[in-house]
Amino acid sequence: MTARPDRVHVVCSELPPDVVGGLGRYAERLTAALERSGVPVEVFGTAGPRSRSPRTERAGDVTLHRVRTVGAGRAGDPRTPLPVRHLARIAGLIAFNVRVAARILRAGAGRSGSVVVVHDWMGCLAGILCRVLGRAPVVFHVHSREFDRGPSRRRSPVAAGIAALETLQARTARLIVVPSEGMRDDLAARGWPRDRLRVVPHGFEDPALVRLAGLPGADRDRLRAEVRRRHLPGGRGRLVVFAGRLSPHKGVRTLIRAASAVAREHDDVRIVLLGAQAPRTGDNAEVARLIEREGVGRHVVPGYRFLASSEVFAHFLAADVCVFPSVYEPFGLVAVEAMALARPVVVGPGYSPEVVGDGALRYGRDSPEELAAALLRCLGDPEAAARLAVRGAAHVRERFTWARTAELTLAAYGEAAR
Repeated sequence: MTARPDRVHVVCSELPPDVVGGLGRYAERLTAALERSGVPVEVFGTAGPRSRSPRTERAGDVTLHRVRTVGAGRAGDPRTPLPVRHLARIAGLIAFNVRVAARILRAGAGRSGSVVVVHDWMGCLAGILCRVLGRAPVVFHVHSREFDRGPSRRRSPVAAGIAALETLQARTARLIVVPSEGMRDDLAARGWPRDRLRVVPHGFEDPALVRLAGLPGADRDRLRAEVRRRHLPGGRGRLVVFAGRLSPHKGVRTLIRAASAVAREHDDVRIVLLGAQAPRTGDNAEVARLIEREGVGRHVVPGYRFLASSEVFAHFLAADVCVFPSVYEPFGLVAVEAMALARPVVVGPGYSPEVVGDGALRYGRDSPEELAAALLRCLGDPEAAARLAVRGAAHVRERFTWARTAELTLAAYGEAAR
């Protein structure tokens, strides 16, 4: 039997129900999978000034601690000058990390059998403090290093500082957990210790997705028709759906540039963009300008807002093709979820091949021409697209479950704790 840790202390800045991004969704699903693991898990996250969630909440073996952060009000107040907001956010993160590290160390994190777990750069300072001051074994989950993936090799001082913090955490961590082989190989090529890198893929079973997948055929058809009528005249035409942030590495600009070539073949196509800009960026405005410049406003429909998971999944179900043209994607849960719903999926070169297998159409270069060709293959041959969708659903359901993720995660924690 694989060894398990005696106790786990987790630092994860985003906790449910205050979920705004991929890290929060991951935390929500993994904590649910660990509730009956038999291992006590203490999770520490941030809580904003308007959060109504309880400070402490227990579910089975998992206890969530929401820690109020200094300056959170100023960091999120648009009336506050931008430099002050940045400073407030930095101060809040530092204070959160120090407070959490102190609580974990007081709880005896350095004892045999216990392990400290850090998710992404927002918790690195706490992990480093626990390692240096308490000699506690630390496991570092790296979900993304998108700050290294800007359009230029020049990085801002903030991005450089984040990269340095992550590198220091990686050097002091006993194990580093990543979600795909592609990310493992990328980090190893950058000098991270390959012998301490462990691949633990995500699961796919969001409750809203499971409910949707279990609907009777007639109910699914009605939902599909309802969504399609929102975007297509009379519900007739071809619907392509993108979901994600409008950040450059998500490939949304390549998708907009590919739209005219797709529309020349299928004038009835609508490409719906589900998502919005990352905080403190101008991505919404950049996307709007590009749509106007390319002259594809009749075919590309941006929403500039994030939808609830149930709405996103309903759009996947209604789509003729779901497209995720990322040039950098450590795992790509959104594509896995679309595949689980048996939808034809096109993914960009940033996806690790083992994540999508032969269940999605993956093109090789960040090129509007290659993306347009991949979309046209699916839109022009519905029977081949349907076969792709069947393979995708089988691939996902055979490889990715949150129960398996929890099992492999605990095994990595046990390895680090011994």
